[in-house]
Amino acid sequence: MRDHLAEPLRAYLDAAGDAPMAWGISDCSRWAAGWVALVHGRPVDLPRWTSREEAHGLIREAGSLAALWADALFAFGLDEAGVPDAGDVGIIDTGRFGQVGGIFLSGGYFAWRAEPRGILILLPRSIVRVWSIR
Repeated sequence: MRDHLAEPLRAYLDAAGDAPMAWGISDCSRWAAGWVALVHGRPVDLPRWTSREEAHGLIREAGSLAALWADALFAFGLDEAGVPDAGDVGIIDTGRFGQVGGIFLSGGYFAWRAEPRGILILLPRSIVRVWSIR
């Protein structure tokens, strides 16, 4: 991990703690985009949604969650990475929840916001896309 990101990432994860997840505010995409904004000092321009249904409609329209993110992160200026480093953001494919967005952690782990509250941390089996936070 980039040493200068270790403490801010730990604080960002702790802040999510057991806080409720809210669609369009702190769901998996908004939470990861918030991390990018914190690191870079400006917001990521993702489409807006206020409910699960709206979010899933935008994902269907884009073709996938990864495609929805790709447009916004390309415009933001983040580069794709082949192998994630701690602090990078990306999309993984879960068997149970489909594609989810989140933040990569040390040791290859991945953190994402989940319903109804808090964050889940897992070792992903299938990484769809990664964007370097640099």
